[in-house]
Amino acid sequence: MNFVSILLTMFQHLHGERSASGVYHILRGKRSGQTLQDVENYQLKPFYALFPALSAADFQQLIERMTEEGLIHTEEQVVFVTAKGHNQLPNEEWHFNGWEYRGKEREFMKRLALTVQTLSQLRSGETMFTPIQNELHIQQFVKEFIRSHRQTTRLADSLRQELELLLNEATFSAVQCTILMYRLTGHQKTAFTWDQLAEVLALPVETIQLYFLESLHKALDFMGRSEELPLLTTLSAGCRVEIYLTQSAERSRKLFQQGFSIEQIASLRQLKLSTIEDHMIEMAANSLHFPFARFISEEQIEKVWQHIDRLQTKRLRLLKEQSPELSYFELRLIIMHGRRVEDK
Repeated sequence: MNFVSILLTMFQHLHGERSASGVYHILRGKRSGQTLQDVENYQLKPFYALFPALSAADFQQLIERMTEEGLIHTEEQVVFVTAKGHNQLPNEEWHFNGWEYRGKEREFMKRLALTVQTLSQLRSGETMFTPIQNELHIQQFVKEFIRSHRQTTRLADSLRQELELLLNEATFSAVQCTILMYRLTGHQKTAFTWDQLAEVLALPVETIQLYFLESLHKALDFMGRSEELPLLTTLSAGCRVEIYLTQSAERSRKLFQQGFSIEQIASLRQLKLSTIEDHMIEMAANSLHFPFARFISEEQIEKVWQHIDRLQTKRLRLLKEQSPELSYFELRLIIMHGRRVEDK
């Protein structure tokens, strides 16, 4: 597992219909209508917001390297996977869940690591130590968590039992179990650095970090299904997305539910119509009950999907040429509607 294999997989899903910047926006978790539509239409939710801190310079450097190595090529800004790139597509199945966590899985790990360190120190009689997490909100969360339990020894024992259960019952590989445990700090025991783990496991740092990220998603997914991990579940509070819409889209949704048209919403909110249309796309991507029929007919849906099947593309410009009477907004909704039908 490496970053290149993730990008190759994403470009393959996009079928040569999006630019490199489109993939960058997905990895960063951009909330635009186009990005959310791409995530939904091309089944890229696992990779959404996987690397919210990824810099444009680092991403561009990687794209240039992949191009030089002949794994991808670009035509009119659209990226295609080459035959060599297809040969390097990974065989392993990943278990990322970026759509649900969007970087918050790292918050969970910070809380867990500081909790383990604190309980280990307190159990050894040490009340003065340098916390491994210097972010104030992490320290405050852990402090309140520990204060809510009267006996720290019992808390430490219970947390250890939950961690053992998690490691044994969740679908971690042996490598991932090692990474998770070695990244924890205890009394007179310091967490391994990435370089130290790379030496122990004989794997590249990048691969180890990706296995680690995947293991956090696996852990949070498992905790969401289990009732036997109350302490770990408390430490994960707020890490799973509960409100999928942006604040602005949520305000538009409320007006839409009150019966206002998108033109009226744009006027009331003093926003461009295209912005409200983006909000509608965002709503369609996140709601199982979006009222598509208010904007597009069954005949329009059938006609456009005939073009999609015939041309083997979902590129809006090409579809617009086939159906000039439809707006880009209507075409985007039709594609979104079709994606939902395929997923049923």
